[in-house]
Order: sequence, then C-alpha cells, then structure tokens
Amino acid sequence: MREAQADQVIDKTYPRLLVIHCALIFIAGLLVTAAIFLGLMSRPIGPTYGEGFRMLAQLNRDIFYKSLVIYGSTVLVALCCVAGSTLLYSHRVAGPVYRLRLFAGRIAKGELNARVTLRQTDVVHPLAEEMNRMSDNFHRTLTAVRQEVEVLEKQTELLDKTPDRRQALAEIRGGAERISARIGRYRL
Repeated sequence: MREAQADQVIDKTYPRLLVIHCALIFIAGLLVTAAIFLGLMSRPIGPTYGEGFRMLAQLNRDIFYKSLVIYGSTVLVALCCVAGSTLLYSHRVAGPVYRLRLFAGRIAKGELNARVTLRQTDVVHPLAEEMNRMSDNFHRTLTAVRQEVEVLEKQTELLDKTPDRRQALAEIRGGAERISARIGRYRL
C-alpha cells in the first residue's frame, strides 16, 4: 500500500480497492456459471427428430430449473463474498476509529503518555501517527512546564530566606515568561 500523504486521513486507494474486490467476485461468479452451463450443454440430443424434439423440450425445462439453481447459488455466493469483503474493509475503518476514540478518552483524562497503535494496513493509520505526535508534544510541553514550576517554587522558598529579593524575583519572572512561551503556542 502506498504511503498516505500527511494531510490524508484515509488512503485514496481504499474505495477503489473495495470496488475492485467486488468486481472480481462478480466476474468469478460469471465464469463459474458459464463453465457449469457449458458442461450441461454438451449432452447429445438424440438420433431422430421426434426424440430430439422431446429431448429439447426436456432440456428446456431442465435448463430453466438448473439456471434458477445456478444463478441463485451464484448470486448467493457472490453476495456472501461481497458482504465478507465489505465487513473486512469496514473493520479496517471501524476498529481503528474505536481505538482512536479510546485513545482520545485517555488523553482527555490526562494520560499524556498514552499511545495508540494500529496496523499498517488500517485505513486511518496516518491519523493515529498524528495523534501520537500530538500526545508526545503535549507530554513534552507539560513536562517542561512542570520543571519550570518546580524552579519557581524553589525561587519562592529562596525569596523567603534571602534578604536580596531582586535576584529571586528576576528568576521568578524569567520562569513565568518561559512558561508563558511554552503555553503560548497553544490557542486556548
């Protein structure tokens, strides 16, 4: 399968492959039906005109009933194959979307170290990669903010202990600016 572009959620070949699989199943059904009819038509008709006519009348009834059976079974098999292909293709979409929903719920609960893993053949695999990158960026940003807050807390403790408070206040202002810069890239 081709690599999907970064801005695509679903690979462009997905609908085309589903149609191709369905068309191949239909063509295979037609070929099986033609082979069965060819086998049934190879019976000899009879030595005389009367026997041949009776044989043709019998063949007419036989062909009608056998064609009903053949077409009915071919259509049933083709429908089952199409339904199976559709089910498999839908699982390549529905299952990953369900896992992405669970992943988004974990992120919403604050589990920023969560990751979502999908199969390479899943249709929304590029979306999962982007969501993992988003989670990693959030995790890095919040880790850096947490470290800055710890530094600020230490500076406030120093502020209480030292008589020269200007340097501690400058450190606190610098930490607040670094936190604002990190958070500032997110639109709130």
